[in-house]
Amino acid sequence: MRIVAVVCNIVLFAFTCFVLLTEGILREAPYLILTLLPLLVPILSLVVLLRGGMRLQEQRTRDDPPSMSTLINRVAVFCNLVLVGFSCWAAVAQYPYPEGNGVIPFGLLMVFTPIISLVVLFGRGTRKMQEPRRTIAHQEQERDA
Repeated sequence: MRIVAVVCNIVLFAFTCFVLLTEGILREAPYLILTLLPLLVPILSLVVLLRGGMRLQEQRTRDDPPSMSTLINRVAVFCNLVLVGFSCWAAVAQYPYPEGNGVIPFGLLMVFTPIISLVVLFGRGTRKMQEPRRTIAHQEQERDA
């Protein structure tokens, strides 16, 4: 699933760049934000998704503060949620859609890419939370033995 999320983020970034080259940048504030989000959020998501496979196993105790990767993961989740919200808002605000073959696929890509990224990021966060719990439980069992 992580590979699908990585590919979707790359395609969304490339598709957004192509749309910007052909259509140009809109000057209204909400649309300017909607232009920047699909450029920046896929890059952030790619960094988090690709770093996740290369991270070292960290053993944490209950008193350790959250690591920088946990903070970046939370920022990526928040940004993907904002992108989903803005994408849904734009889909509703722009109905009926302008003529063209690429509007509907681009809209679907704008909505489903952050959703797929969220699924992978939440799965990664859940797995990350379970690993320290198992480690702590194993440490307590070793101490008792």
